[in-house]
Amino acid sequence: METQVFFILVATGLFLMGAEIFVPGGILGLLGGIALIGAVITGFVAFGPQGGTIAAILILVFLALSIVAWMLIVPRSRLGKALTLSDSTRDYKGTSPKLKDYVGKEGVALTPLTPSGLIKINGERIDVVAEGKWIDKGSRVRVVNATGNHVTARKIDTPDKEQTETEDQENKDYF
Repeated sequence: METQVFFILVATGLFLMGAEIFVPGGILGLLGGIALIGAVITGFVAFGPQGGTIAAILILVFLALSIVAWMLIVPRSRLGKALTLSDSTRDYKGTSPKLKDYVGKEGVALTPLTPSGLIKINGERIDVVAEGKWIDKGSRVRVVNATGNHVTARKIDTPDKEQTETEDQENKDYF
C-alpha cells in the first residue's frame, strides 16, 4: 500500500511542478513540492532508511530532469508555441510616428471628448484627449500635441467655413 501511495505522490508532485510553468502564481508548485516531500517520507516508510535515501535522490533527479524537459521540449510543441511569444520585438515601435503629422491640423469631434474621445481629420479617426475642458461632439478641434500614442486636441472657437462644410459632408457619409 505504501509503495502505491509513494508512486502516486511522485507522479502528482512532478505533474504539479510542471504545470506551475503554465499556471503561474506558486500554488501548483507549492502543492507539487508538498507532494514530493510526502513521497520522500512515504519512501522511507515503504522502503526503509536505505531505500528512502535512494528514493529521495531519485526524486530530486527526476524533478531536475522534468524541469529541463519542460523547458526544452514544451516551448517547441504546438501548445508551447501558443503560450509563448515567438516574434522578435527588436523592431517593435510602441509609438506611431504618423501621429506627429496631425499636430496643427484641424478636425471634428466624432464623440464628446470627456476627456478622451474620437476626432476625424481628413477622413481618419484618431483617439485623442481634450486639453483642458471637455469638448462637445461636433465641435471643431485642433491637434496641439502628440507624444508617443497620446494625442492632445484643443477646441477651436472660430472654424474655417469652407473646411467646416467639407468635414460636415464627410461626417454625414460616415454616420
